[in-house]
Amino acid sequence: MKQVAGGLLLLLISVLLSGCWSRHELNDISIVVGMGIDYIGDKYKVTVQTVNPGQVAVKRGTSFNASPVVTFEEMGATIPEALSRMTVRAPRHLYYAHLRMVILGESTARAGIGKSLDFLSRNMEMRTDFYFVVARKTSASEILKMNSAMDPIPANNMYTKLETSDKYWSATGSMNLNTLLQDMGMAGKDPTMTGIEIAGDPRKGDKTSNSQYIDPPVILKYAGMAAFKFDRMVGWLDENDTKALNYIQNSVHQTTGVIPCSGGKGKISMQVIRSNAVITPTLRNGKPEFDVHIRLEQDISDVECMMDLSKASVVNELKRWSDLKVHGLLEKSLQKIQKEYGTDIYGFGNRLHNKYPQVWHEIKNWNEVFPTVPIRIHVNTILRRMGTVLQPMDALMEK
Repeated sequence: MKQVAGGLLLLLISVLLSGCWSRHELNDISIVVGMGIDYIGDKYKVTVQTVNPGQVAVKRGTSFNASPVVTFEEMGATIPEALSRMTVRAPRHLYYAHLRMVILGESTARAGIGKSLDFLSRNMEMRTDFYFVVARKTSASEILKMNSAMDPIPANNMYTKLETSDKYWSATGSMNLNTLLQDMGMAGKDPTMTGIEIAGDPRKGDKTSNSQYIDPPVILKYAGMAAFKFDRMVGWLDENDTKALNYIQNSVHQTTGVIPCSGGKGKISMQVIRSNAVITPTLRNGKPEFDVHIRLEQDISDVECMMDLSKASVVNELKRWSDLKVHGLLEKSLQKIQKEYGTDIYGFGNRLHNKYPQVWHEIKNWNEVFPTVPIRIHVNTILRRMGTVLQPMDALMEK
């Protein structure tokens, strides 16, 4: 009897382990790689970009003129309702586990992104590693309809392009769901998102022929950042503002800066290879003040003026120019954000909260205090490598 009971138990266990309760057959799903959310009137216009598997992995008998992706869009009072309405257009169940990009229209960003995040954070099919960007000078729907010249899947192209520019240029920022929720829930820190715009004629970008050009007539380009106060967008950061933000947030992996030569003839390119920022809050007469210490390590990548880099005086002069350039960049950007937007996208309030919690709790509205807080910038640039040539090419050719 015990042997029979043991056999039945093993049989039941094997039945439970033989399948996957959440499996989806590829023939029954449409893989969503991009989602756009526009706010029009009092409704949401949701656009999804889905993969056409037959064109991404071209097989014999498939049409080379067909698009590798297909977009569907629908209106709804809420985002889930719009997606449910989309079932009358999409031929298969929309599957979100491979979502790469969420594009928010500027109208959505300015109206508030809290409702959009509520849906995205609750959906069990979605992972949290997709990136957020804000459509600039156009709608999220138009962004998702642009074809990619390099990657058959435009959402993948946007994803890798953002990662690359964030790593090597530092005038953008990759924002995933976890980081965004953390910034919104953090005391004394407001979020930012990279902006994306259409460069060229949008009427030519939604055709597969756009990928057949050596010089495509239209591309998607990252441009600046959207600054938020709580969950609402309040304005745009330009390229310099975005770089300053990344310096203060310790988000600079690598970037390039240019300083003028002495006398204004020619320029010197400096490649930042390492950056570190330390924010130190202090109290003066019970009121908060901040010191930001920036330490940059950089290499010389290009010299257009006549100077001998073997001389210590020349190297010291380069350091002074670099210090002034970075100091001016950060100071100008901080003043702009404090006075024009009044939103703490840098996280100064969070540092104050951590060091002086009692003072922080006495402040009723940090975004009202932040525009008046003194912030002092201290820059220390260190020149690591000057290359194998210590004199410019013009000087060597004269010899």
